Amino acid sequence: MTRRRVVALLAAGALAVAALTLTSCGGDKDPSRTGSAHEGGKSDASASAYVGLTKKAATTKADAAGTTWRITREDGESFPVTLDYNPERLNFEIDDGKVTRATYG
Repeated sequence: MTRRRVVALLAAGALAVAALTLTSCGGDKDPSRTGSAHEGGKSDASASAYVGLTKKAATTKADAAGTTWRITREDGESFPVTLDYNPERLNFEIDDGKVTRATYG
């Protein structure tokens, strides 16, 4: 086997492992976790207090509470986010200028 072929096979294997890893990190879709505390963090029930607020009101409220936040989706456009899980960070989904979903993680 030539060196070039070995390198190509190793690269293909690394890509396959990376793709499987990203797929397994696709987010928490377990509905049983809604309303529960996440690994020592705040609960999604407390995050629901942000639902219905305007984008500005929600971000101002989070800032005032010293809570890290990010917008993960706005008006149908999803934004790139890191895959790290942070139980203290609020994730907002915004539609028509209002928070429609808020979760910690």
